[in-house]
Amino acid sequence: MKIHTTLLAAALLTALATVPAHAAQPLRAAAAGDQVPTTLVAAPLPADDSEHAPLAFAWALDPAQPLQAPGPYASISRSYWQQVDAAELQRGLDLPLTAPDAVIQVSPGAGARALPADALQVRDAAGRAGVARSVDARQLQAAGMAVNDGSSMLRTGATSAVGAYRLQSAQAQGRYVVQVLEPNSPVRLEVQSSQAQVLAGGSVQLQARLLEDGAGTAKLGARRGSLGGEALLVAPDGRSWPQRLLRTTDGSLRAQVRIPAEAGNAQGLWELQVFAQADGVLRDGKVAFAVARPTARFIGQATPDAASRQVSLPLQVAAAGRYEARGTLYATGVDGQLKPVAQAHAAAWFEGAGRGALVLPFDQAPLPSGFGAPYELRDLQLQDQSRMAPIESRALALRF
Repeated sequence: MKIHTTLLAAALLTALATVPAHAAQPLRAAAAGDQVPTTLVAAPLPADDSEHAPLAFAWALDPAQPLQAPGPYASISRSYWQQVDAAELQRGLDLPLTAPDAVIQVSPGAGARALPADALQVRDAAGRAGVARSVDARQLQAAGMAVNDGSSMLRTGATSAVGAYRLQSAQAQGRYVVQVLEPNSPVRLEVQSSQAQVLAGGSVQLQARLLEDGAGTAKLGARRGSLGGEALLVAPDGRSWPQRLLRTTDGSLRAQVRIPAEAGNAQGLWELQVFAQADGVLRDGKVAFAVARPTARFIGQATPDAASRQVSLPLQVAAAGRYEARGTLYATGVDGQLKPVAQAHAAAWFEGAGRGALVLPFDQAPLPSGFGAPYELRDLQLQDQSRMAPIESRALALRF
């Protein structure tokens, strides 16, 4: 009997030795708000050299400080701009102003004649001069503003009246950009996108609202009743696509904007520009967001090591480049609650199509006292560093 027990123990040890110490497990299914590629594309590398050296690091977080989840990107505008030709400036361009002390900037386009401040006239509805102060391009540039040579800036002053003004110059030749900023205006345009990143071929929702500070519901309703506008999707390389804005029952303007599948390889943020008007009031605003070509993805599994807290993330790669994984580790405290304890990044170069892995080294950050398993990996992201593109994101990726 003793011999049989010894043999059984040896067989059990042999069997255990064949079981991997850290088994792979699936990532959690994508939830609303997650970005997960379904197909991959082989995109060319940008002309600029990309870093090839591998890198992995982590740092501890204070579990008593909750992390703020990023929300939809929004912008607020109290300004508008127009492109005009010489004929419009020569006969007079109407500028609706809703508050005193507005700023008007006139910038010449390519080949246009420079218009010094004394060549510009601004008059109110009664024909009175409406400029309290003016500066030229040299003064603006000396103050650190990036303006074209030949630009001028005019200010109506704190005592100026609200209403229709007219900008005029008999010396205009060529095309100009006229920008109007009303920092004291009660009327603002709020522009918001549904997400800060999107995959090429995907879509983003756009919302625009024209609001008036301190106005009652009836007054806002009257303004919304005449609300209209248009939008433009602009790529980093200058390509643009008009977008149709629809007025909704809540008084806002909305659009479902599809990003071209052939997004190109230009680096930088895309923009949604909105041009809105209501009751003679003009406002322009924009939101920026990242567009990624899906050149890689997590294969849908991970191999966590609860002892060391390292997490290996296998990748499927369709294009050469440097890819980065990043994530936040949550650990369980003595009260049984999960709290953020560390963030980690890992990046490496991949030569081309194939498979590989990135390992998040949470073991480099010591655990706070009283914290341990079970763990959660949250805010998991995959970045294409060579193309500066956020490819994949999961709010909750793994429990182990």
